Amino acid sequence: MQKKRLNAWSMVSALCAIGLCPLFSIAAIFAGFRALVEIKARGDTRGVRLAWASILVGATITGLWGGGMLWWNINVRSMIEQGPVHAIVDGQSGSVESFLDIFSSSSTPDEATAFLHSLHTQYGTLQSGHLDEDIAESPVDGSNLFLGMVPIEAELSYVLLFENKKMVKMTAQYDLFLPVEGGNKFTNRFAWLRIQTEEDGVLVYPAQLVEDMVQHGE
Repeated sequence: MQKKRLNAWSMVSALCAIGLCPLFSIAAIFAGFRALVEIKARGDTRGVRLAWASILVGATITGLWGGGMLWWNINVRSMIEQGPVHAIVDGQSGSVESFLDIFSSSSTPDEATAFLHSLHTQYGTLQSGHLDEDIAESPVDGSNLFLGMVPIEAELSYVLLFENKKMVKMTAQYDLFLPVEGGNKFTNRFAWLRIQTEEDGVLVYPAQLVEDMVQHGE
């Protein structure tokens, strides 16, 4: 008996499954099901097991990518976009621990409370805030990106809206990773933040860290 030839869609599905990227893994699933339908309908080709294996691999890779992107959006992207804003809102509401939690540098609750008090005295209660739209136009060092997309470290600019409808610019140093002995450590925290206006001057946190950076010329 002549051996049946391998179904073309099964081969396509297998090739897509080893592509290890979402587009290819999704294509592997569709190509695999197309192969199963064609094999059953025509009966002159083989490759059912290969098609099912490709579907399984494609579904696994797609699930891993989907889960990874979900985790990234919940943890990293939200921290970049709203981390300092939510921290200030929580801090002004009485949760100093939530404010301290977004910073990689060590600081005491008293220092955080003093900063939050000064912020409230000068500007009032923070209502909302967002990344400055101009940040998208800022040049980014391509050699300092994680996965070619996100800066390992960056000074981010935010626009804050306080209760008196006054809009204030804030700059914050974000660190996705910090250098440690033998490599880099995932941090996803902020090193410092600075609020500066012509009328009220400069307000920084943590003050001691920023002073040390100035003394060392950083």
